[in-house]
Amino acid sequence: MNRFCYFVGKSIRRAWLTFSLLTVGVHVTMICAQNDTISSKVHVIDEVTVVTTGRSRNVISTAPTQLVTQKQLLYQGVTDLSDALRRFSGVNVRDYGGAGGIKTISVRSLGSQHTAVAYDGITITDAQSGQIDLSRFSLDNIRSLSLTIGDNDDIFLPARTVASAAVLRLQTEVPDFGDKSYRLKAEVKTGSFGLLNPYLRYDQRLGERINLSVNGDYMRADNQYPFRLVNGKYTSTEKRNNNFIETYRAEANIVVHTSESSLLQGKAYYYNSFRQLPGPVVLYNNVNREKETDRNFFTQLHYQTLLNSLWHLQLNGKFNWAYTNYSDVGNQYPGGELNNYYYQREYYASGTLMFTPTDYWALAYAADYAYNNLNSNTTAGVRPYRNTLLQTLTAKYQDKHWLVTARLLASIYENGAKGGVSSRDAKRLSPSVSLSWKPFAKHDFYLRLAYKDIFRVATFSENYFARYSSRDLKPEIARQYNVGLTYGLQQTDSWLANVNITADSYYNRVTNKIIAVPFNMFFWTMINLGRVDIWGADVNVDGTIVLSKGHQLLLSGSYTLQSAKNMTDPASPYYKNQIVYTPKNSGSASVAWKNPWVNVSLHATFASARYTVEDHKPENRLPGYGEWGLALYRTFHFKAFELATRLDGINLGNKQYSIVKNYPMPGRAFKFTISVTI
Repeated sequence: MNRFCYFVGKSIRRAWLTFSLLTVGVHVTMICAQNDTISSKVHVIDEVTVVTTGRSRNVISTAPTQLVTQKQLLYQGVTDLSDALRRFSGVNVRDYGGAGGIKTISVRSLGSQHTAVAYDGITITDAQSGQIDLSRFSLDNIRSLSLTIGDNDDIFLPARTVASAAVLRLQTEVPDFGDKSYRLKAEVKTGSFGLLNPYLRYDQRLGERINLSVNGDYMRADNQYPFRLVNGKYTSTEKRNNNFIETYRAEANIVVHTSESSLLQGKAYYYNSFRQLPGPVVLYNNVNREKETDRNFFTQLHYQTLLNSLWHLQLNGKFNWAYTNYSDVGNQYPGGELNNYYYQREYYASGTLMFTPTDYWALAYAADYAYNNLNSNTTAGVRPYRNTLLQTLTAKYQDKHWLVTARLLASIYENGAKGGVSSRDAKRLSPSVSLSWKPFAKHDFYLRLAYKDIFRVATFSENYFARYSSRDLKPEIARQYNVGLTYGLQQTDSWLANVNITADSYYNRVTNKIIAVPFNMFFWTMINLGRVDIWGADVNVDGTIVLSKGHQLLLSGSYTLQSAKNMTDPASPYYKNQIVYTPKNSGSASVAWKNPWVNVSLHATFASARYTVEDHKPENRLPGYGEWGLALYRTFHFKAFELATRLDGINLGNKQYSIVKNYPMPGRAFKFTISVTI
């Protein structure tokens, strides 16, 4: 602990020195959640109040930010969280197929460990793998979904929220009581391949300052969808086996306005899932007996207050517990069965203090501490743990033409292990700076520039798991550069009501990349060997066309061009090859027709060919794909309640494709949703 305290003191001194150099001559300001300048009279408001739309926030941000609201998700015909993320530019979703199948994301080819996931402002972690399975979350309870690549304009954030290359933020629904003291919503989804998904939410106003919300859902699916199996010149129709899933999810939230300028939010969350793992499709062997059970419980608190007109304080705390059990049956295991278990625990605390002396500039300091540990029967008796201290100093400036943010992150990771040797400690200073320039006062046209230096430490899996772990791994470092332009147009007396365009080009350089190198078929080791250079461009366009009174067309599209090459060893035959599972071209498009009868949304996604291993032989090439779907929805308003119905047609072209090799995605499918709100 003395060594840990020494690292803390030394890091603070270095952080302050570097921060002072970064912010010489820079005036900064804090922009609240609505991106407005600060006046001398500041009031803390509930999160539900939004001044600017999500799309305009995308336009004025200094770093690429994509945000969609609950209504926009409906208009675009989005069916689940992974479908929503496939509509974002720069995002590569790894999907193993089927409702509830494991889904992870990689942003701009940096890897899933470089993307943080924040649920109502507090980051979700997985110290074991560093990857968050996004199938755990349902869109039924999501108010908005945003992805920020690089730094974040909001400086009133915990340090861990900005300690990754990108952050995906999920904001849950806030109850709208109207003139009532309660709100009840019941919903049922059913559809192809045995899908059944009921959802229930109840909101209660307990007083003028206290609101309580509870919600839960159950989901099950057989997922025995058909697919075509090609064997030379022969083709047969098979069904996915061992693909059943059953999940339970419950959540309780309480919001207390302790005063006119203070807010306290509490959350308790529980998730339980059992899933059969179908395994890869292999010729002459369609039998798989792998199973996985996951349980997760966490509780978190958030407190925010205005100390006076100049000082703002935010406090966060969280406890997280997670359990995973993986089992398989086969003669290759001693006793005929493999049964691995993993227990994770985390204790987390955070404090953020913001100073806003004028209308134009602000400073913020944040300090986060986390303790993680892991117990498993796969680590040869070693029980690893990690102490993490993250600190940020941030400065922000805004006037009519400029928005500038400079941030310095100081990271300290102290590792230990009970029953064995621990991995090496890590510490680093990570600067970032971003700016946006508005050259014309009367037009929402912006030029932006951003740089971020960030890193990730090895996960417990990479450090300790038997057969392929290494205690000596160095942090994987990513340097991000971004140049872009944005444009927004709002009109009230034109057929073109609004249009928003963002275009960004970027370069990412990853060094000390952590990769697995095999010694034979059974023993691997993790080493720092790789370097990857990533060049790309992202484009996002959305707009609204007014056809006539009560009739609108809502258009949305995204496109990503990406070159992510292995630059590790010029003598290697894989030198300058595109890294695995990275398409050069991908994108999405949707058009929705809002009308008084039945709203219609037509949408499509596509991705070009990828390679599944570094060796670019034809047999390792995964073909590109394109799929399209249709959504019909209508809401009926009655005096005492609201009735909403929706019909989704998914992959209506019945395109067979795989996002992960030998894991075929479902073909044509249908989903019907009905909900009642009282």
